[in-house]
Amino acid sequence: MEEKTINVFLASPGELKADRVSFRSFVSEIDETFLKMRRPLKTRMWEGLDASYKGHPEQDEYDRLVKASHMFLALFHTVGGKFTIHEFDVALKEFKKNKQTPKIYVYMKALQEGEKIDSKLEKFQKRLENKKMRLYWTTYSTQDSLHLHFLQQLLIVYADGLSNLKVEDGTVKLWDMDVAKMSNLPFAADNKDYNQLKKELEKLPNEIEKARKRTEKYPDDEDLRDELQEKLNRYNNKKKEFARLQQTLFETSQRIATMQRENLSDKLHHAKEAFESGNLDGANALLDEIVNETELCYKNLKQIHESIYQGIDALLLRAKTKMAEVNIPIKERIEEVHAIYAKADQWAKDSALPDDKLDGLLKDYSKFLYEYGKYKEAEQVLLRLVPLCEKVQGKDNPDTATAYNNIGVVYHRQGDYTRAIKFYQKALDIREKMLGMEHPDTATTYSTIGTAYDNLGNYPKALEYYQKALNIREKMLGKEHPETAMSYESIGAVYDYQRDYTKALEYYFKALNIQEKLLGKEHPDTATTYNNIGLTYDNIGDYTKALEYYLKALDIREKVHGKEHPDIAMTYNNIGAVYDNQGDYPKALEFHLKALNIREKVLGKEHPDIAMSYNNIGSVFFFQGDYPKALEYLQKALSILEKVLGPDHPNTKTGKENMKICQLMKELQDGASEEDLQAILKEIIVVQ
Repeated sequence: MEEKTINVFLASPGELKADRVSFRSFVSEIDETFLKMRRPLKTRMWEGLDASYKGHPEQDEYDRLVKASHMFLALFHTVGGKFTIHEFDVALKEFKKNKQTPKIYVYMKALQEGEKIDSKLEKFQKRLENKKMRLYWTTYSTQDSLHLHFLQQLLIVYADGLSNLKVEDGTVKLWDMDVAKMSNLPFAADNKDYNQLKKELEKLPNEIEKARKRTEKYPDDEDLRDELQEKLNRYNNKKKEFARLQQTLFETSQRIATMQRENLSDKLHHAKEAFESGNLDGANALLDEIVNETELCYKNLKQIHESIYQGIDALLLRAKTKMAEVNIPIKERIEEVHAIYAKADQWAKDSALPDDKLDGLLKDYSKFLYEYGKYKEAEQVLLRLVPLCEKVQGKDNPDTATAYNNIGVVYHRQGDYTRAIKFYQKALDIREKMLGMEHPDTATTYSTIGTAYDNLGNYPKALEYYQKALNIREKMLGKEHPETAMSYESIGAVYDYQRDYTKALEYYFKALNIQEKLLGKEHPDTATTYNNIGLTYDNIGDYTKALEYYLKALDIREKVHGKEHPDIAMTYNNIGAVYDNQGDYPKALEFHLKALNIREKVLGKEHPDIAMSYNNIGSVFFFQGDYPKALEYLQKALSILEKVLGPDHPNTKTGKENMKICQLMKELQDGASEEDLQAILKEIIVVQ
């Protein structure tokens, strides 16, 4: 694959030498990351960065380098510099001449208290304030904010877009490279909700430890146990809330990055500035004003298309900032954001929104719909997105592959595994062609296809694709990597389903050894593997071992999540299944009811996991011969499945079959012996 060299010219006065040196180091890291990940992109910087250090005679050579560059960056703080503004003008003239390069970016470093700019820079800033010039510049206050903004523009202009940038544990990453700390980015660091949540999270672990010690000292004190549980719940909820806020703020920054080279209205420009400075309330107020103004303009659509496009930009930003309003209940925020996206989509349809803008809208909209379980709607939006991606980016493009993959995921969630594989394969064809056969993204697609075949019960095919993913991960990531462990676990599950329990345990323990070594013995992923080992021993019929590993999983999950969490409920469910298999129905019922109690508290009354609990409670009554009670719970399960997953989902069909069998057994109860009934039951009842 041909590599593309990007020439970057950085100009700045001598006072910004530290920022310039840091930036040069940062670009070198990007270069190494692109090469390591086999991306068709290299970045190179000219070594002569500031003509003022070597004297005027070399300025002509620097002007030539400016004209030959793909990206021209100028940094300013308090002075205009001897040559920096001149080099900007050279770049601007060249850009106007060929309409393509160099792409120009001006960064003004924020002034500290008592600092002032010189007259030369003041005059230059007034030039940039002109609306046509405004798209070239932005402000920065930290090196992290400068680095992130540059990298965003680099990815937008010369790579696959922003999809490979993500935020994890408070750090913005490009694949495995650390780009910036959220705490060093003003849109987060100066956001009041961000700081409030951060303070609460820093304070809570100490409170939890004190509460835990009091509980250990007085283990029979129910109030102390409740207090500890309440603090654990609060801590876990705050962690989720903080992660969600970081993600929302980061996604908003990503959207703003795509608007860098657009001529924005004054209000939208000021809203962008307000967000970037951490003033979320100010940004929201301006965005709401734009949306309200656009509502009035919407009636005269043909004359005011440009205003509509501005309004759509404002709506898409509002969708992000609304999700950041953590003081509003999440259900209410979801409903409001859904309405915002629907309005933006309708405006786009009616106003012939340009393809590149529509592409961004549909990506945001489908992502939101998927994240909040609105799969049917997400499917329709994604089916519109694929032909648009092919039109805008081309058929062989990572964005097009992602769109195909996401449709597959939506069908997968709805239980349509055959159709999911069809779209996964389309994504795989592109990724193999564009990224190669040994790329981590290619491995992820192999694994995803394997999961779909796994769910179809086609275990040889599932194993084939899981093995392909494992081969890549072992080669590219190493044999001791969390993703390699995931492949081992997936292969173990296939052998488990095939009843090759020796092989299943072999692979589960491979995964466990990696997780215990890299993640520790009290990590949620380690708990999941303990759980899966327990399932295998359960299938073998070694119920003592099954309980041992389920209890290990339970111990970790209680420490990490507290006692009211979906993972705790699942562990109770599995322990109940062990007692069910042993014929200890009172014990089975006890644990299935514990699972149900948690799920009703944390998931609500209409969730597939609630249906699972109802089904399992029904099965216990079924095997006890209490068919009226069994029918009551099986009907509750079926009602949820029909409503949430639809009549054609495999789990719904299973629920209907269970109802039929239970009804039949009730009718046969008077005509057959209990022994005969139990023999039939063990063959035909389906327990989830």
